[in-house]
Amino acid sequence: MTLAQRVRDDFSLMAILIIPIAIAINFVGGSLALALKLPLYLDSIGTFLVAMLAGPFVGALTGFLSLAFVSATDPTTLPWTVQAAVLGAMVGWLARRGLLRRVAGVVLTIILAILVSVTGVVLIRLLIFGGFTTTGSSVIAAVMVAAGVPMIPAQFVSSFVSELPDKTLSILLALMVIRSMSDRYLIKFSNGHLFTAHSRRARRGRPAPEAVDGADTLQLAPLDSSVHYGSYDRWRGTRSPATTASVATPARPPEEARP
Repeated sequence: MTLAQRVRDDFSLMAILIIPIAIAINFVGGSLALALKLPLYLDSIGTFLVAMLAGPFVGALTGFLSLAFVSATDPTTLPWTVQAAVLGAMVGWLARRGLLRRVAGVVLTIILAILVSVTGVVLIRLLIFGGFTTTGSSVIAAVMVAAGVPMIPAQFVSSFVSELPDKTLSILLALMVIRSMSDRYLIKFSNGHLFTAHSRRARRGRPAPEAVDGADTLQLAPLDSSVHYGSYDRWRGTRSPATTASVATPARPPEEARP
């Protein structure tokens, strides 16, 4: 699949519709952290949510737009749009590789997000803002520098103190929201099939549930089949064999013999 085809598949209708919701989640989280004077940002929950569901391209665009809209009233946030886009792309790519399906992969994703975020924060502060901003972690860096700690180590330590809980909480909250979604909704996104209950059962070697009392049970197609789950129109349902007889068309009664 070419890059253009991958981008087109990622930007499905559902992915486009969820971008404004993710931007609103980022705005609310960031405003809440600012109002409560928390040493966190909480402005990337929506970005990670979209990246996990729709892939790296949609995640990067969501991260960029989230801070681009805020920069209309606060121009100092404009340089951070690059960092937000990189984080969204990275989390989306890791989710597509299947890392978020296991605990070890989730831990690795959190560690990588923290390292990338800390490096981006330090570079942006030093290159654009001269080393200090108005955030809480920057205040910690200023105190450390006043106490005699060199500038660069102080920047890395202060950034790590704030990014560790922020990125950990943001990724875990995004995963909790995804786990609460139904399979019918998840399969409408390019990465959604990785988080379905069907996928989790197959990974653990558990069979799919059978029909109960003749009820019609809708199941996802096998994961090793040729079915693609990138969009809803490519998804197919298979009926369990136990229900085939119950939904079969009744046979027509024999016609009466003519005299």
